[in-house]
Amino acid sequence: MTKLIITRSSEWNNRARNYGIYLDNSKIGTIANGETKEFDIDSGNHKINGKIDWFTSPKIEFSIQENESKEIEMGGFKYGNIIMPIGLGIMLIILLITFLFKIESNILILFSGIGFLYPLYYMTLGKNRYLTIREKI
Repeated sequence: MTKLIITRSSEWNNRARNYGIYLDNSKIGTIANGETKEFDIDSGNHKINGKIDWFTSPKIEFSIQENESKEIEMGGFKYGNIIMPIGLGIMLIILLITFLFKIESNILILFSGIGFLYPLYYMTLGKNRYLTIREKI
């Protein structure tokens, strides 16, 4: 039997939402945070991608033979698991400094906003690369 095994990484920023799994432009299921699922598919050439809300992953092509298994890994945008918590932490520190020491500086506010430019790209122009997908070797 031909099997497609999909593993989703565990991540902080997309924890509450399931990814839709699309094989040859048809939804075959969803996958939760940190979950692994198996699907029975036909042998041959296929294209697969993931979707979450209006964000997608690039489509990747793969070929699978009869009685073969393919493993695919899906996850959020590159470094998203690190950038978002660090950005929120920096903003919290800046707010504490501002209120505790009565410092009002536009430079502190600007510095805190820089941490959100990277995710902002993936939420706007890079929305078709918000999710990562790759064939596990």
